[in-house]
Amino acid sequence: MPTTRTERGKTARVERAKTARYYRKREQVVDVAVQLFSKNGYAGTGVADIGEAAGLARGALYYYIGSKDALLAEIHDRVLDPLLVETSAIVGMDISFQARLRLLSEALLRQIVHRRDHVRVFLHEYQQLQGEHRVRFRVKRRRFESHILSVLEEAHSEGKLREPDLDLAMLTYLNLHNYTYQWVSRRPDLTVQELARFYCGIFLNGILTDPLDQAVADAELEHGRSVLGVLLTKGLDH
Repeated sequence: MPTTRTERGKTARVERAKTARYYRKREQVVDVAVQLFSKNGYAGTGVADIGEAAGLARGALYYYIGSKDALLAEIHDRVLDPLLVETSAIVGMDISFQARLRLLSEALLRQIVHRRDHVRVFLHEYQQLQGEHRVRFRVKRRRFESHILSVLEEAHSEGKLREPDLDLAMLTYLNLHNYTYQWVSRRPDLTVQELARFYCGIFLNGILTDPLDQAVADAELEHGRSVLGVLLTKGLDH
């Protein structure tokens, strides 16, 4: 017997509610895994450990995560996806390269400072990714690095950098930031913007042909931050 419009509407509402519950629970499972992987390492955390901490039996757990490897990939996506949205917007801004490097620094530090457990897993466990998950991670990481390189290449083409090895300069820039998560809890007085200013001051004064004028970049930063604020408000960082 054909279903009525009322019955179909009820079914659709049930499915929407089920989907919402599914994604909320899935996010909770990922949150649990982040904590366990950060504390015990990926190899030291079993599926049973995640299920117990999440309050799920093994079968129910696989319903939400698919596999342990997929769960690790999801954690990496949580770090990289918002970074890619923000950095894509930053590199296209009509502001100085110094200001763009500062905004790139702030975007990276927001992840590092506010998602420390995620970043610990991201930096220490990425080699555990397998197959398609590993390939996708590498593609995204290269895309993120290319955004930094593109800003450095522009500055170099304008004769503003004395360092010709831009790949090494890009890696140096990242190394200034990456392990901030290990000590930043001891310095709650530091904001993301203050850290970015400090790091970029050290970095740029090491590679510029002329000394850095912080006031030049400072004057442009508010415009860039306002543009990124629109992205964050619209939820485009996820």
